[in-house]
Amino acid sequence: MRYLFIMMMVSHICGAFAQAPFVGIGQHVAPGNVQAWMQPVGKTALPITVIHGQFSGPVLTLTAGIHGDEFPAIFALQQLARTIQPDQLHGTLILIHLANLEGFHGHRIALSPVDEKNLNRVFPGKADGTLTEQIAYFMTEQIISKTDYLLDIHSGSANQTLLPHVYSPVMHQAPLDEKTLAFAKSLGVPQIVLYDERPHDPAHSISYPNTAQTRGKPGLTLEVGQLGQRSAEDSALILQACLNALRHLGMLDASALNASAKAAATAQPKSAPVFYRKLVAVRSTVTGIFYPLVKVGDAVASGQAVGRVENYFGQPLETLYAPVAGTVLMQKETPPIRQGESTTDIGVLQ
Repeated sequence: MRYLFIMMMVSHICGAFAQAPFVGIGQHVAPGNVQAWMQPVGKTALPITVIHGQFSGPVLTLTAGIHGDEFPAIFALQQLARTIQPDQLHGTLILIHLANLEGFHGHRIALSPVDEKNLNRVFPGKADGTLTEQIAYFMTEQIISKTDYLLDIHSGSANQTLLPHVYSPVMHQAPLDEKTLAFAKSLGVPQIVLYDERPHDPAHSISYPNTAQTRGKPGLTLEVGQLGQRSAEDSALILQACLNALRHLGMLDASALNASAKAAATAQPKSAPVFYRKLVAVRSTVTGIFYPLVKVGDAVASGQAVGRVENYFGQPLETLYAPVAGTVLMQKETPPIRQGESTTDIGVLQ
């Protein structure tokens, strides 16, 4: 009788930590298993991996390739999928390896060559819309609906340099804002931008992370990498940020990693992050050839010249000035500039 009681208690304790199968996105994944597949969406497909842990825990979604010309995150998520041991994972990890396959193969900056739309500007999407809108609708209905935390990973396009930073949205909802900021801090990224400029209406959420936020789920944008490069260093920084997030959410023990990833998962940030209360864009009022006068990381004063624009004969058209004091977080590096385009993005210290 005593033996039976002990076995019942053991069964109860184990059951408290066990996972039910993951059912969603057209898949049924048993605990402690991995499923990778190409998910049809309209006339395209998305490469997706679900790592369903042996033990209960939150669902974290990591996404690369919302913009098809931003590469480091693609390689970081491939490495992460090889790193995690599902039989030791608490919760579920959803990896969207490349959300914009047409933009990737079309060599396009931000837009899809199919419909000339920016995937990160059409959320929550439309079931009967253009291809980009269909992808957004799928990600809203099939991915975000299953997610507890979301990290959308970007980098500088072929025309842009940047300092690694993360956007931590502010919804003015205390519990959500606290969870979101703690999530952002956990990544170990040196710059955190706080902003509340996105719509709060779920029906007009616009961006992918904001779609999660308007549904009560922390959604961050991580920016690492620049100039359209496939940098191993940038991919490693992204990988470490992802491992930090998993550890913060209680999804990851050291035993859940292969030997090469254990050091990264336990690494601490080198210094406290710098917080910015907003990002201010300097925009050209003319079309022509752009010459930057500052670089990323520079501290600029209000009224300081940050760039100039000349016509095609080399004659000056305008000088661009910083409207605020702050730090240059992003900088356009290539010569072509159109009226209204941003040249320099300045982070204003909190």
